[in-house]
This record gives sequence, C-alpha cells and structure tokens, in this order.
Amino acid sequence: MTHIASASFRDPDNAAVHADGTWLRVASPASADALDHLISSPAYAPLVDAGAILPFQQASAEQEAAALSAYTAATGRQAADGSRAYAVASIESITYPWEWPNSLLRAAAMLTLDIRLALLDVGLDLKDASAMNIQFTGVRPALIDIGSVERWRPNPSWNAARQFIEHFINPLAVGSGKRVTAADAWTLGQHRGITSQVARELMPARLRRRPSLFLLQASTRPVERNAPAETAFGAQAAHDRDLALRATRGLTRRLRAHASSLGGGDHATTWHDYGPRTHYESQDLERKASMARAFIQARAGRERLVLDVGGNDGFTGADLARQVGARVIVLDSDAGALDVLHRGVSGDLADRITPILGDITNLSPACGLLDAEFAAFTSRVRPSALICQAVLHHVVITQGTPMPLAIEALARFGAPLQVEFADEDDPKVQVLIRQIPSWRGTYALAELMRCLQGRFANVEQVGRTSPTRVVVNAWND
Repeated sequence: MTHIASASFRDPDNAAVHADGTWLRVASPASADALDHLISSPAYAPLVDAGAILPFQQASAEQEAAALSAYTAATGRQAADGSRAYAVASIESITYPWEWPNSLLRAAAMLTLDIRLALLDVGLDLKDASAMNIQFTGVRPALIDIGSVERWRPNPSWNAARQFIEHFINPLAVGSGKRVTAADAWTLGQHRGITSQVARELMPARLRRRPSLFLLQASTRPVERNAPAETAFGAQAAHDRDLALRATRGLTRRLRAHASSLGGGDHATTWHDYGPRTHYESQDLERKASMARAFIQARAGRERLVLDVGGNDGFTGADLARQVGARVIVLDSDAGALDVLHRGVSGDLADRITPILGDITNLSPACGLLDAEFAAFTSRVRPSALICQAVLHHVVITQGTPMPLAIEALARFGAPLQVEFADEDDPKVQVLIRQIPSWRGTYALAELMRCLQGRFANVEQVGRTSPTRVVVNAWND
C-alpha cells in the first residue's frame, strides 16, 4: 500500500510517501542534487551518528516508481523530469509543537540552528525552518524533513529567518512567563507559529524591554524595507561569497543565543512541585512502581511504547524506562511538571521518555488542510500499553466527565490498560467532591469495574497502593 503524507501537500518540490512499510522522500532534481551532496559530504556521518538527522539513501527503482506515482495521484502535480526518491528512517510517534512543553520546543530550535551551521560548512542550507521538520525520540530531537536541505545561495541573511522567529523565538518568548507556555502560543497562532506583533503583546515585559529581541522581531514585519536580504543584497552577496557566509553564520549564532535564553524557568502550575508526593508513604510509592512494572512485563511487547496518562513529572514513566527498558510518552496537561521531567532526563533515559502536553479527554484532533494535514493524536500515537495512575478522580469529578466516557477515552487506543483508582473513601476524592457541591455522578470502584468490563475481555484487581487506592488491570486477549 502506498500513500503520501498529508503534511507534504503544500511542498511543490518534495513529498513524504509511505510505501510497503518504508518512508520515501520524493525530491525534485535540485533537491536530489543537494541530498546527494549531503550524503557525500563530511557533514553527513556526524549528523547521523549524533541522531541530528534521519539516515537516508537512494531508493530502489521499484520504490522510486511507486513513490513518484503516489505523488502525482495525491497532489495532481507531475513530478519534474529527473526527480528521485530516497528511503528514509522513521520516527515511531509524530507529535506537534502545540503538544510540546517549552523544553522540547527549545531543543528543536537549537537543533535546527546547529544543523544549519553544519550544512553551511559544506555549501548547503535549510530552505525553511518549520518546527514540524523536527521530531523526537525520547527527548532527543531529529530533523525528519530532509527535503528542506538545499544548496546554499549566497545571502548575508537567511530566507527562513522569519519562519524560525515565528515558529521558535516568538512562542518561546511568550512561554517565558510564569503561566503561559510556548504551546499556548502555538495554539493561539492556529498551528502556524505566532507573529511578532502578537508575541510582543503577550510576552513578559522584561523581554519586551530587550533591545536585541525587539530588533529581531521588528525584522519580520512585512514591509518593503524588510525585504529578504537575498533580494536586497543579492548582487553584493554573489560578488563576495565569503562575506555573505560569515554574515549568515553570525545571524544563525545570534538566533541560537536568543533561543537558548528563552522559555526557561519553572512555570507556576498546579502540579509543577508534585515531586515529593507527601500523601503517599514510601512503601506505597514502591508498590505503585512495582505493579506498573509487573503489568508491562506480563506480556512481551508491552514495553514497546507505554502511554503514561497524567504521568506528571515522570515518576512511573522513568521507572519503566529504567527498569524494564520501556519507551514511554508521559502525557500530562501540566507544562510545569513536564519541564521538571525534562530537566531530570539524562543518559539512556533521554532516548526512552518523551514529555507531551495533553489531556486524555481533549487530545489534539485532526486539523489543517482538509482536516488531514495534521493527524489526530490517537492516529499518531499507537501505544502498546497505557498506565493511568491516580488520574480518574480528576477526570470524572473535577472535569465532570461521566465514568463510561472517561474509560472510553482510554480504551480507544486499543491497548492493555492499568488504572490506579482513588476510591470513593480516598481523602483527595472527598476534598474534590466537597469543592463541587453541585456535582452529580457515579464515582465508585464498582462503576469503574463495570465500565472496564464493558470494554475489555479481562479485568482484574491486582492490589492496592494504599488503603484507598486500588490497582486494576484490563486487557483483551
């Protein structure tokens, strides 16, 4: 089966095509020339070895024919004579900038610029600076859009600078406050980044007073005096290539310095300081972790990709990655907690655990062109198991989601599920109910079991992590 990635609809020179289990990149003649040059250059091996770009190679004749045919069928464009196809390694789970905590967006920004500097050393460049070009394995970013590589055209600036500012600098500036995140900025910008004018209204006052950032953002205004430097100074740049190269490297380093300084610090969120977990005894925490490990190890393959729903700062997710070798996505709606997680990830865990912003009852839907350009979270992330610890009382009581719908939201991933359930006698549950005197609903262990049994063939209580917190496993044969 062959199909074109919907995110490729807008690119006239390149497209990502999936054919019989392999991702292929259709490249125009000019793009193919740049890719061939990259493969043969001294920059390629170090970038691949560092995980900065996905490895790629010339596709077979059969693969190339299938990719070119799929490209024409899906877009209505005829591939130019001399177009080529390249087989490209893949990333298992695709996520988007509006699902990234600040730390991931900053890592993606730094990688984009580091790659550009490496490409400039061998006569190449990035023709665009879309945040969507970057994806994550664990917390390690990688460039997946090799079609963005092109031959460098002498230019003291960078034609993609405005896009880089709107996709990275501006969201990170907005996200440098105590409450608002870079992901919020991306959502406000309708998934297209955020303009400098809007960013300056929202970013902290201390950043608005930074002269160098003001000048950088002012350069993105669509007025004649801000025409791309390639247009304004093309003749001079062509005459003195070395001067143009030094200038554009200098711009890239300045962008890097800005990106590095933005989006950091703790967010004053509800759960950013949840780490001590003082409402658990130490032995309760060990039972919590050991039951999760036993659940993942009960069947071969469950460790492939664990979705830790409401995983906060990654207490359980990091334990699963460390102890059973699981790859884990920690899904939580609290950006502050996820940034705490990111700061604590190092060594082998950096390849195994990814913090992602999201609410299980309101995950990113399909959107963009024809509602297909950006896929829904549930079609991009295909976990082999789910862990949901001490979350359902917030979903059912605080958010007012009926228990059957909360379980359906978990079950729709089609994966085995472990739930740590704070029962109706739990002190935290009692506090929530008192805070919402008008709340009406069924919140009880019996209701949880009924709902799970309606969606899973096997449901069993396996123990308690505390006197009021029961662990239930549910799976289908």
